[in-house]
Amino acid sequence: MHLSLTVALVPPVARLSRHVLCSGAAYDYCVQSLGCTAEEAAKAEGKLLPRSAESRTREKIDYVCNWLQSELGLSDAELKKMVMRFPSVLGYNKASVEPKLDWLQKRLDLDVGQLRKILLRMPPVLGSSVEDNLAPTLEWLQTRLDLDEPGLRKMVLRFPSLLSMSVEDNMAPKLDWLQRRLDLDDAQLKKIVVVSPSLLGYSSVDNMEPKLQWLQTRLDLDAVQLKKMIVTSPTLLSMTVVDKIEPNLDWLQTRLNLDAPELRKMVLFHPQLLGYSVEDNMQPKLGFLEEELGLSVSEVRASIVSAPNRLSYSLNKRYRARLEVCRAAGVDAKRVLSYATKSDELFCKHTGIDPEALRAAQENV
Repeated sequence: MHLSLTVALVPPVARLSRHVLCSGAAYDYCVQSLGCTAEEAAKAEGKLLPRSAESRTREKIDYVCNWLQSELGLSDAELKKMVMRFPSVLGYNKASVEPKLDWLQKRLDLDVGQLRKILLRMPPVLGSSVEDNLAPTLEWLQTRLDLDEPGLRKMVLRFPSLLSMSVEDNMAPKLDWLQRRLDLDDAQLKKIVVVSPSLLGYSSVDNMEPKLQWLQTRLDLDAVQLKKMIVTSPTLLSMTVVDKIEPNLDWLQTRLNLDAPELRKMVLFHPQLLGYSVEDNMQPKLGFLEEELGLSVSEVRASIVSAPNRLSYSLNKRYRARLEVCRAAGVDAKRVLSYATKSDELFCKHTGIDPEALRAAQENV
């Protein structure tokens, strides 16, 4: 492999002696070198094919795992994680794995850190065939979605499981279904999948379709409005209705005393609201507007209904820092809200605030 990172391996001082703890070399390695419990080691060895488990020697396992750790710059904890998730790696050899890593790194123009990230999240890639699996899958994705090289790399880094998915049984029918269901053109389909490639891991029948139907019913959306929501915020398809979407809608409607049309209008304007944390994001910001800016409940309600994206900005860097400099300069604090959607440059221009003072306040909050 042609990697830029050189990793110096330092044998952990706590590793035990190399005497055999049981007849299996894989078990022995997991306990002695990875610090696994007896249960973890037995489970890992049990996932190896019998012939592989019987034929592997401790020396062979040590060699391939030490090499893999060095090549990828894995910590001891990361190596253990990889082996526990994919014990078959204990049965591989350098001659079979190295060409795959070289090919994948070259094909996607990955640095060492990116390659390590992919393999830690999807170690079964080590057992995939380049000719039969990896190459045709990447080629199909790139063609189907009209991806350039950076776009393809971005998708795989976000969702490495793509590399092990079947084109014929999974990705092709799922993309066709999504395009038909939402009446998407090719550019819209591409945007959705690039932003949220994990949706290819969801069932269209058991996951995505019920979610789309629920959203359409709850918000009384027509087909065009539903399409707009998903194209604007593709990650909605990866959220759960019960744990995220429904609680957020109910909270927004209650907290701001919204009727159904107002709620629908807000969500259509800024569907990302459905992914925000109530406790860590929306409630603290509404509390800030009421308590620190001194706005009435009705004023806060009106400001958020008219511009829901005001909830997307940082409470500290955008709101508190601007309030601090407004108070110091004698500027009406309500300008913090009225100019909330403006860039720092425009905010300073309209308020007469010194940009350096704002930057200093942002660094200190």
